[in-house]
Amino acid sequence: MMSIVRYLLLMSSFLVVNLSVADEALSLLMDKLKSKSAIQMSYKETRKIELMDKPWQGSGNLYSMSPDIMIREQIHPKRLLMGIIGNNMFYFDPKNETRYEDEFDDEDPKTLSIAVFKALVNADEKLLHRLYKVEFASSEKSWAMNLKPKQNEDSTLSIIVSGLASQQANKFQITQEEGESSTFDLQKKTEGSDAKAIIERLSKTLQGK
Repeated sequence: MMSIVRYLLLMSSFLVVNLSVADEALSLLMDKLKSKSAIQMSYKETRKIELMDKPWQGSGNLYSMSPDIMIREQIHPKRLLMGIIGNNMFYFDPKNETRYEDEFDDEDPKTLSIAVFKALVNADEKLLHRLYKVEFASSEKSWAMNLKPKQNEDSTLSIIVSGLASQQANKFQITQEEGESSTFDLQKKTEGSDAKAIIERLSKTLQGK
């Protein structure tokens, strides 16, 4: 279970701002992020693991299509497919022909880090506030939010999401409770019909169709 969660995890200090102003700014941002188009983004991941001398690095593509499809296609160092389709999450290793499927629960502590991607893809502010304590700051050039799980106030899990003003997130920084951390740098590649066609094909592959 933990291996698929680690693979699915797609991604400092914050200015102290008035809460009502921050909530209003966050709502405006979420409204601007709402999109019915399919989206493809490239990513580079840097993962720091305690027992490794050098950070692990990987790269590939992230896909999203409202309301309930998110897919991560790791290309380097080897091809892997991971995703959430509806209420289920999937994992597929083409080289070893290994498949895994399980139910996805927004409030399951083991998948809590993944739920933030679902909230951002769907611009679901209610889900974001239900699962996390949100510290939000924005300027004319950029925005950033620091997320802490509400379920466990003692948790050291930390998620920092940031992006350029009025645009999708371009960086995720995730620090797990055991100390492992991952940073995802994102860049939009395409959206619309081209991205939709790829997502539909990868969805079938993940589900073994």
